Amino acid sequence: MSENDEFKKFLPDEEFKREQFVYEVPSEAEPPSQERIPSAYEPMQKIQLDGRAYRGLAGGRTAWWVLITGWFIFGFIVFVIVIPIVSDLITSGFPTALIMLLPVLLIGCLFLRILWRGTNAKLSAKNN
Repeated sequence: MSENDEFKKFLPDEEFKREQFVYEVPSEAEPPSQERIPSAYEPMQKIQLDGRAYRGLAGGRTAWWVLITGWFIFGFIVFVIVIPIVSDLITSGFPTALIMLLPVLLIGCLFLRILWRGTNAKLSAKNN
């Protein structure tokens, strides 16, 4: 018994009291890493912003009205560029018009290819 008495003088409370644990949970979770939008004041940031817009357009993540408007605008531009070159091809001859036609068609059809990919992606996402 003497051993117990010596032990009790170091522990004043005889019973063990349980403390309630408090867990704090934040009300709003922090969003995952936000992608910084370039400001487009510098040339490289402008290129990055254009690429981001074209990726969204080609990925089918745009509204239908944006795709249809793009078809009208870029289709009209390519149509206006191609008609004079084709008429020159018919009237003057093959070699001169072909040299003019290839670079212009490649640049003009680049936008149409982006719109085509976006339209296909939008239609395939709608079917799924």
